[in-house]
Formats: sequence, C-alpha cells, structure tokens
Amino acid sequence: MSRLASIFPVACLVLGVPACGDTVHDGPGMAPTSAQKTSKPAVTASASSGDKKLPPVLVDEEGPVVNGTRARMKDPGADQKLKRIVSELGIESRQVEVSVLKKAKLTDVMALVRELGAAGAPTVKISAPARGDLPKEVVVTPQNKLSGKPADCSLVVMISDNFAVDVWNVKGAGAARRHTKGQAGPDVSLAGETMTKELKKCDSKIAFFSSHGSLDWEYAHIMGGALVTKDGEKKLESIVLLDEVPTPGKPVEGLASEK
Repeated sequence: MSRLASIFPVACLVLGVPACGDTVHDGPGMAPTSAQKTSKPAVTASASSGDKKLPPVLVDEEGPVVNGTRARMKDPGADQKLKRIVSELGIESRQVEVSVLKKAKLTDVMALVRELGAAGAPTVKISAPARGDLPKEVVVTPQNKLSGKPADCSLVVMISDNFAVDVWNVKGAGAARRHTKGQAGPDVSLAGETMTKELKKCDSKIAFFSSHGSLDWEYAHIMGGALVTKDGEKKLESIVLLDEVPTPGKPVEGLASEK
C-alpha cells in the first residue's frame, strides 16, 4: 500500500470530505481494488444525475485528487489527465468544494481551479487551514469565468517570496504598496488597512489575489481571506484566483477584453 493510500482516508476525516474512502489512483500501473470497482461508478452516476453532492476533490502536497484519481502536475501529460478527471465530475454549472491541505502547492490549486472553471464551475469553495482571524473557507471565482473587463482600479493582492504583502490595482497604475514581513510572517494587519482603503476608493465588485509561485497554498489563502474580511462595505461579489502569478505593480495579463 502506498503512503498516500494510507493517509488519504485520515486526511478526509480531518477535513470532513465525504465519500473519499476509496484508494487513490496514482496512475495506470495501479489496479483499482474491488471496492473501487463497485463504488466509483455509483459516485459518477450520482453526480451525473444532478444530485447536489459532487464527488470529493482534494489538493495535497502531491497534487490534485479528483474523485479518487491523482494528477501529479509535474508528470508528463498531467494537464490532459487533470482536464479528463475534472470533466468526469458532472459539474453542470454548480459550485465545487475543494479541500486543500496546508502544504499543497499554489500552482497545483491554480491548475485545478482553472480546469474546474473551464468545466463549468462558476465558483469554487476552498477549505484550508487558516489563521484564527481569517476564514477557513474562501469562495473564489475562476479567472476564466469572468466576463468583460474589470475596472482599472480593481484591487490585486499577493504575498511575495520574501513574505511581503503587495497591494496594487489591476491596471498597474502607480507602484504597488508593499508591506514588509512582520515578526510572525506576512503583515496582514497593515496590509489589511491598505486593502480596506483601496476597496472603498474603487467602485469595483471584483478583486484578485495570488502569491509567489514558490509558496504553499496557505499564503494565497491568507490573501483571499484578507479580501473577505477587509471588505468592510461588502461590495465584492467576486474574489478571483489568478491563472498566473502576477508581478507586483504591473498590469495583470490575460484578463478578458471589455464586451
């Protein structure tokens, strides 16, 4: 039994992910157990029949696991495999719930959210360990589900590789406001004050977030949670996880043109 197969049920119990007792498929060389042969078709049929509950989706330090099947994003053909296993979920324009372990890679979560959006998910609810003052669940909008061009003043926030917090607007007008690392990590308090001020100044219902590509998901989650808590007027309708890691102070590339 692989290490992942032994720890996956435990992780599922801790995170409260339903129906994830089956062994994870790490690749074509691993034959499914008899439990998998009987249970997986039932889950897939349930999803396609329009039931509210979708099969479990998880991201850990090894990459995304969709309905028990692993996609290691560093492996050859991983993008195509992830697209296939996501397409089999039967999303049908429903929100998808994703559990993310603490040491999951930002880039793996980005790849999964992008594919979920492409498969029809309007939003993705991400559950992950979080600081006590920030929400453990953040509902994000995949970038590819945006329609139209966001306002130039729309806020962008990220944590850089030196754990500074950068705050700027999507057009890249002016330098990013940088808050250097605090004693216990990223200084969300001062950065949060800047977020609140900038959100009040901008008549946009969309904000964007990310972190440096070398960091674990927990740092991007801090930024998503900070946008939720620092939006005092509750004007934000979409918190968008960017497809690509942005450059602080520069225009965000790849956004839809105005329609």
